[in-house]
Amino acid sequence: MRNISIALNLLLIGTSVWLLVDEHSINGVDIFIYGVVFAAPLSSLVALLLKGGEGWLGLYFKRKALEERKKIEQLKSDEKDNRR
Repeated sequence: MRNISIALNLLLIGTSVWLLVDEHSINGVDIFIYGVVFAAPLSSLVALLLKGGEGWLGLYFKRKALEERKKIEQLKSDEKDNRR
């Protein structure tokens, strides 16, 4: 089911891009509509790929968070060493 959801979201994004390119002229209301049409499936894709941290995107963000925590701990220990 998850793979079907991802595929349908990608299909919606692809169709929206095709319609946007085929339209040729866009006014202010269309920009809002296209923004919503792009934002909805993109947020769904991110949620599906981050679910449980098991996907590659979730693991990437976990790794980045751990790297930042390690940098902060290193800076704190360096600061303590400099005070002595």
